[in-house]
Amino acid sequence: MTYVLFPLLFIGILILTGLVIDRQIRKPLFFFIRWIDQLSLGVFNKPDTIKNFSLNKVRFSPFLELKSKLDGLTDQLNAAEKERKELEETRKNWTAGVTHDLKTPLSYIKGYAAMLRSEHKWDEEEIKEFAKIIEEKSLYMEQLIDDLSVVYEFEKMQIPLNLRTMNLVTFVKNVLEDLRQYPTANDYPIHLNVEDEGDILLSFDQTLLKRSLENFIMNAIYHNPPETTITVSIKTIEGSPLIEIKDDGIGMDDKTIQQLFNQYYRGTTTDKSHLGSGLGMSIAKQFIEKQGGQVKVESEPNKGTKIKILFPCKN
Repeated sequence: MTYVLFPLLFIGILILTGLVIDRQIRKPLFFFIRWIDQLSLGVFNKPDTIKNFSLNKVRFSPFLELKSKLDGLTDQLNAAEKERKELEETRKNWTAGVTHDLKTPLSYIKGYAAMLRSEHKWDEEEIKEFAKIIEEKSLYMEQLIDDLSVVYEFEKMQIPLNLRTMNLVTFVKNVLEDLRQYPTANDYPIHLNVEDEGDILLSFDQTLLKRSLENFIMNAIYHNPPETTITVSIKTIEGSPLIEIKDDGIGMDDKTIQQLFNQYYRGTTTDKSHLGSGLGMSIAKQFIEKQGGQVKVESEPNKGTKIKILFPCKN
């Protein structure tokens, strides 16, 4: 009996061990291999459970850790894929919008040029008006091309800085005087409020800061109704110069604020300015940050918008 039972017992132990290994090691291992294989093929989902195996039954500690890591990796890849698709869709829309932005002024230029070449005898005032429209549309196209060039230069880190120390208040006053000359700004009161007495000296690149302020203010103009008041305030906070651009316009919701500085985001469709391309705000923020400054936005729907530009302490 002993000679018979012992082999049977041994065989039973082997079978039991095999079942345990199959359930606790082989099936989970095959499952994880399938999971990793799916991820490598771009299928960012947990695979279906294999026959007679449930992932909840895994008890082997290394497999539990592997499951946790793969769960995290799958979630990250899913999120990255979702973000990639959204960015791709946004880029497609942005490209279509920029194409429209270029074609629209071009059609004006071609149309008015054809009218001037016609046999009709236009009077002097009409000719001046046509020439003005052609010039405006040409400048618009030039600005858009410049913005596209700036984006490329930023990606290649080729934007040089020309820093000079000067009175920030005087500089901002001059920028606002230039902006008030724009025909588009006629219906938008622009005020300057200086809270500190005396000069506020700052080392900055005049070209980049001027472009940034223009883009921020023109954004307030082109995305708000006429008679919206724009107030630019200058002050110092613990020695750090602060410029605030505030309007009492339509404001923005949280989603728009989050996308505001995305260079592919077009908040509205308009052919009134290169800001409609979605590049203006992104470029303005990059110009400020390149000079060591920070840009923050505060806004609520129907309560206006405030953009804060904070520069490092002078000391």
